[in-house]
Amino acid sequence: MEAWDIIVIGDGPAALRAAASGAKAGATTLMMSADSLGSGSLSALDGIAAPLKESTTKSHRDDTIRAGAFLCDQDIVSKRISQATRQVDLLERWGVIFRRDPDGIPLVRRAAGHSLPRLAGAGDSMARETQQVLEEQCMKHGVSRRGDQLPLHLVHTDEEVHGLIALDMTTGSLNALQAKSIIIADGGYEGVWNGSAIGLGVDLAMRTGLAIRDLEFVSWTPLAIDGTNVVLPIGMLADGATLHHANGEPLDVDDFADAATIANAMGNESIVLDARNMGTSSVWWAQTAELLSTRLGINMSKQTIPVTAQVSTTLGGITTDEHGRAISGKWSRWFTGLYAAGEAASSGVHGAGMVAGNRLLDALAGGAAAGEHAAKHASDASYTGRSKLETFLGVAEADLDFEMAGAEEGPVQRSGALFAKLSEIMNSKSGTSRDESGLSQAMQELEGLSIDAEKLHLDDSSRLFNTNLLDSLRLKAGVRLAKATIQSAISRTESRGTHQRSDFEESDSEQIHHTLVDIDGNTSTLAIRKGSGRSWILSPGA
Repeated sequence: MEAWDIIVIGDGPAALRAAASGAKAGATTLMMSADSLGSGSLSALDGIAAPLKESTTKSHRDDTIRAGAFLCDQDIVSKRISQATRQVDLLERWGVIFRRDPDGIPLVRRAAGHSLPRLAGAGDSMARETQQVLEEQCMKHGVSRRGDQLPLHLVHTDEEVHGLIALDMTTGSLNALQAKSIIIADGGYEGVWNGSAIGLGVDLAMRTGLAIRDLEFVSWTPLAIDGTNVVLPIGMLADGATLHHANGEPLDVDDFADAATIANAMGNESIVLDARNMGTSSVWWAQTAELLSTRLGINMSKQTIPVTAQVSTTLGGITTDEHGRAISGKWSRWFTGLYAAGEAASSGVHGAGMVAGNRLLDALAGGAAAGEHAAKHASDASYTGRSKLETFLGVAEADLDFEMAGAEEGPVQRSGALFAKLSEIMNSKSGTSRDESGLSQAMQELEGLSIDAEKLHLDDSSRLFNTNLLDSLRLKAGVRLAKATIQSAISRTESRGTHQRSDFEESDSEQIHHTLVDIDGNTSTLAIRKGSGRSWILSPGA
């Protein structure tokens, strides 16, 4: 049986940063991804937000809290934003080529949700360069990376981590992996709305009985191209691209409104992006121009681009503190050895809405915090639960055989059709606006979809590189997370941030708390974290 100090699930910026930080601190670290290595980079990355030209962090902090509709854990916001300049400096030292201003420092622009210029980036190469330099850091510090590894069970006793059971699709073997710390950083589950990939980590945690936080909140992008998987970086708006109605009238929204406000203003109308007047900035979006030309036949410098609002990432997830530790039920309880970072975590930074650039900031700072603390925990902890891991290995073997049985029995359900049905339910009933009737109907439809998912037909009965099996597991995880999302949305009887209820149009000051939901649909609340003995840094109406 393999034994590791830290196992990191995921392969995007948060996972890479966590793994490198843990290994640098001396922990033996394994990174594992359900996909091929290198496919975990963030698409349409906005850049990173940092107050590089401000004397204090106050304005950045206040913008973050307002966009989060006062559901941010404000001491954690302060801590993350205090680290923003350092994260930009590290990325630059490691090799990211930022755009620069006449003073020679990274250029910052005002972007969605910000009151001052603070979005730094490298145009449409930001995602690729960030992924590349973080992979290099993992190699430098000796992180072992494995792709095509399916995590099936997180094994624990009384909320103390022992390790996990995973299927190695490169060999077809089912393995028990002992670990002192596990960091879940494989992304959110926005795929239940937009058809993209669904991270398995949040569902893995929820299946242990851990209650998940604030699933009713999602982040929207106004720059998705309908009918495709192409999403344009919102940073283009900071460089002069503008949104218009089909008749040419500008979209009636503040130029620097947050993405959710822009998405709400777009509604169901036909909206186009005009990127023809970006001037010299357009050179930083050359790859986007080439993508539009080759995929869709659109010349960005001469034609407008039809766009629509789409869920870009989820904001809810595994509740974490400033160290990335998974919190169980209340702030004083830690699911010992379990951590989360990036979109898999509900870190307290985003609250009920997100400003541009804070996504990458939270992934980097949160990943670093989780990796460092996990290494410290591993240095003091012992390996536990070997017999329980062996027991669960047998359970996982039986579960996998049952899952594969569909390949021989030949049920009629196919993953593509069920994914499409899942997206239709979530977009129509849990989109930019919801009400109790629609949410209740969505729950009924999801119950039926859950039954259909159990009858899913697998064309491939092999354990080697079985993408059919991966789709099946992601579909079932997506349905469970969608049901939990609907339950959270039903329980929040107010409109706040990206959660807009047409039957409860006003915000309720009595509901400034986090929503918790478990796998059985039971909901509870968790208090906003203000810090020891401190009052609000920023209060509603301020």
